[in-house]
Parts: sequence; structure tokens; C-alpha cells
Amino acid sequence: MKNVEIVWRTLADAALDDRREWASIGAIADAASVAPSTTHQALGRLLDIGAVRANSRRGYTVVSPEKLLEAFAAHRNLRADTMVSTTLPATQELLDDMAVDYALSGSTAAIHYLGGRNTVADLGRRIVYTPRTLSQNAFPVGDEVIILTEDPVAARTWRSGYASLAQTYADLWASPGWQAAEFTRALKAQLFADADWEQRARA
Repeated sequence: MKNVEIVWRTLADAALDDRREWASIGAIADAASVAPSTTHQALGRLLDIGAVRANSRRGYTVVSPEKLLEAFAAHRNLRADTMVSTTLPATQELLDDMAVDYALSGSTAAIHYLGGRNTVADLGRRIVYTPRTLSQNAFPVGDEVIILTEDPVAARTWRSGYASLAQTYADLWASPGWQAAEFTRALKAQLFADADWEQRARA
């Protein structure tokens, strides 16, 4: 993932966890493990669309978590991070190797965030992240699973076995197929069931 996307994901995950206030660009840069200059660049688009507001004295506030998440999702490019496109059996064999760190995203992670029971759709194409470098030559070609590069921030913070909520949403948004669309819709309905105005949240 590009560093700008990591900044957006960091802000989105924090906002979805009800952390909207950031003391400075440096605080955001530290959380995302990127340079302050990259963080400044990443904030530009979010300020333009009103997802984030620069405070009059210091720091930044996420005004619209929904806009922030949609901006991240619209920018997501799964193909750029895909190392392997393969079959379910080949992927399961990889995951059974206890030496492999991984995190599940896509529909599998969505079920986790939706309460653990699938009432939405067939799983469709699965998405797996790993920090290990893999080659397509070592796997049979297939379209049941894509295995993606896990960035260092994700490798450090995704300790549940699943990609973060913001990453899961963005990956589904960027995925083809009706299944991904249905899981995206279900997550959005859960996350933004009520109007989310900063004024109401601060009342």
C-alpha cells in the first residue's frame, strides 16, 4: 500500500473506534509510521472534501468518518498489492504452516465484524494478507483467493487474525462481484446506521 493510503487507513480506523481528535501532523505521522511530509500530503485531499478539519489553534479533527472511509475505499487498488492469485486448497496449505503470519480480509473479515455469523452472501473471492514475500510461481493459478502484501504497520497492529475494519471495507469496495457488494453494503449499514454529525457527537 502507498503511504498516503496508510495514513487514510490509520485515521479511518481510529475514527471508527471513536478517536477523531489528533494533536498534530506529527501525531498522525507517528501512528501511521510515515513521514510528516507524506501525512501533510494525505491530509490535503481529506481537507478538500470536508472529511477532516484543521483546528484553529492546533491539530486536526475527523469530521466525517463516512467520507474518510469512502475516500480510502475509492483509492484502494488491490491489484497493485497482490502477490498471488490462487485456489482455496493451496491457500489453506499455506495458512496451515504455523510459521506464516497472516490476516484475513474481505468477506471473511466482514463476517467477523458483523458479529461472527454470515447472513449476507456467499463468501466469493477471499483475501489474505501476509508480510512474507511470495511468488505466483509457487502456487497454482486460480481466482478463489488473492494473497496480498501486508505493510509493516498492518503487520504490527492486526493482531486478531483479521485486517482492520477500515481495510476490510476498502478491500470489499475495491473487489468485483455481487458478494463483495453485499458485504460492503452490510458493513456500511452497521457503521453508519445513524446520521453522524460532529455537532451531534460533541453535544
